[in-house]
Amino acid sequence: MKVEGSKIHGGFKPVMGLRQVLAIAIAAISPTTSVFLVYGAGLDSAGTGVFWAFIIGACIAISMAFCYAELGSIYPGAGGAYTIVRRALGKPLGFVAVFLFLVLGVVVTASILVASSTYLNSLVPQIPVNWAAVAMMAIVTWFSLERIGTASWVAMVMLVIELVVILVFIAVSFTGVSHPIGFILHPITLNEHGILTGVGLTSMMAAVVPALFAFNGYDWPLYFAEETIEPRRNLPRAVMIAVLTSVVVEVLAVVSATLAIPDFGTAMKSSAPLTYVAQSVAGHVGATILIIGVVIAMFDTGLSGNLAYARIYLDAARNDSWPEPINRFFGSMNRRNVPKWGFVFLGLGNAILCYFTSLNNLITFTGVIIVTIYLLIAISAIVNRFKARSEERPFRMPIWPLPPIIAILGVVVALTQQSSGDIIKTAVIVVVAFLYWIAYLRLKERKKEIETETGVQNFDSVAYELKTED
Repeated sequence: MKVEGSKIHGGFKPVMGLRQVLAIAIAAISPTTSVFLVYGAGLDSAGTGVFWAFIIGACIAISMAFCYAELGSIYPGAGGAYTIVRRALGKPLGFVAVFLFLVLGVVVTASILVASSTYLNSLVPQIPVNWAAVAMMAIVTWFSLERIGTASWVAMVMLVIELVVILVFIAVSFTGVSHPIGFILHPITLNEHGILTGVGLTSMMAAVVPALFAFNGYDWPLYFAEETIEPRRNLPRAVMIAVLTSVVVEVLAVVSATLAIPDFGTAMKSSAPLTYVAQSVAGHVGATILIIGVVIAMFDTGLSGNLAYARIYLDAARNDSWPEPINRFFGSMNRRNVPKWGFVFLGLGNAILCYFTSLNNLITFTGVIIVTIYLLIAISAIVNRFKARSEERPFRMPIWPLPPIIAILGVVVALTQQSSGDIIKTAVIVVVAFLYWIAYLRLKERKKEIETETGVQNFDSVAYELKTED
């Protein structure tokens, strides 16, 4: 589908090509950020089985990418996953998706910037972690309010820096390998008594959600559909290139880092095992340079991730998902054609979490929300094939129906190994979204239908009619 560069769609202007939208996607995934952010949690859960957790996560991520690419080519829109779920599974589940994103938007960026500030604090202890994260969030918000072309170029420049960092880390780690390949093929961990023991499938599956968090972001091109030239052709390509890039780079980083661990017991007890590995293989100066690159990479990830959420909120507002004042709030655009109040909302929400919340709590909760959205997308891919057989599919996933089946099975198994607290919190969000749909949106839509058919304007009489029908 050809899109003229001067044409504006819903307040957006298509100005980005494949390279720019791909840069945003890879920056949102950020192999550097991802590995340095979740490796410690994976090592703690699965020991050297963190390698297998990333392999399982990679299979699920690639399967999910096929689902995103196919559905995104059919339903391109600023809502991305929200648009897909809404069109494939209906408005109630579509609203559940947007409600999950509403929460996710004020959690993900905060978790990344707190991590960035934590690494910055390891270099300069005088810099307080939480206040540094708040300051970074202010800068991210400022860049987000600029034109998307400007923000995408900033993301692209920082992306080059972070790819150099992670590739150097991989190369240096492989030169300092301390263990044979069997160290990861036959995983071990330390039990509560400090004794080496084998790792079971349950422990490895517990580390899969952090791994999926690490790969997450390959769907980011879909949220810029209305700002991308030829979206039906470019977006699926960007999604697949992004996921394959992240899988290759991150798995190599996990393999090299795990094989380069000098002392496994020390690494297991360390709060930052990759810093320990970097200092061991690159020395103090080399590790310092790498950590500076990690701080830059994490800031870039925070910026790239933040860019999408306000666009999801905008799309939900255009679909009249909220009371009118909130629709106007999230739908307001500035002179640079970006949803200004959506970014202000994200800035304030993330800044509060940056100051008050710990990193570990943010990562585990975020992972459960992300895989819940994955579950909705995978189900959408199956339903869409049966419900919309005549739809034109500019991108058709191979080996159908294995990708969505693999994704669903993997996500369900991984969810069963997560903390009950995170699952309960996510379940509460889903229930609240459904109740909102039933109590407000359903009534609102029926009211509009009745007004259109009968000209009735009195809300009470409409409610009475609905009650009578029920």
